Amino acid sequence: MHTSADGGNVGREDRIKRVLDVLADSGCAMPPAVIFRNAKLRGADFERRSVNNYLTDLHERGLVIKVDPSALDDGDVVEIDISEEGYFMATDEAPDLLEN
Repeated sequence: MHTSADGGNVGREDRIKRVLDVLADSGCAMPPAVIFRNAKLRGADFERRSVNNYLTDLHERGLVIKVDPSALDDGDVVEIDISEEGYFMATDEAPDLLEN
């Protein structure tokens, strides 16, 4: 477990929810580096490399998708394979996890 700045323990699931919260609140498609920076602005205490692990976990749960940034230029959301270069977006199921 990680210890947060206020002295409390922050488990992996809480850190994953922080990443998802950034995406769900924004409603935007973002690259991992931007997700990380916004999570840090919200008080996250994990490292940049952890974000990719959390995004993979969220993708496996169906809570985020990876989209083609070129298609976004045309206003289209085109899902791509997680191994490809792209941006992440929260799915419609994401708010359900955050409410629990």
